[in-house]
Amino acid sequence: MESDDLSSLSEKKLKKLINETQDVLDQLKAELKQRKLDRQHHEIDHMEDYFEDAEHNLSNLRLFIQKVFSEIRKR
Repeated sequence: MESDDLSSLSEKKLKKLINETQDVLDQLKAELKQRKLDRQHHEIDHMEDYFEDAEHNLSNLRLFIQKVFSEIRKR
């Protein structure tokens, strides 16, 4: 909306537009907050998967280190 358009609006219409804009802004903020909560819940729900992956990776690292030490001892 251009400033010329705004200058032609009555105070009542401006107040109405402000209120409508605030309502939309509040809805957008609520949607953003809900998405953040949903993402956090998703991450918490899958935390066990992350721990299993970490445990698997740690196990692989241990095997690798054992092989390295074994090779070093052979020399």
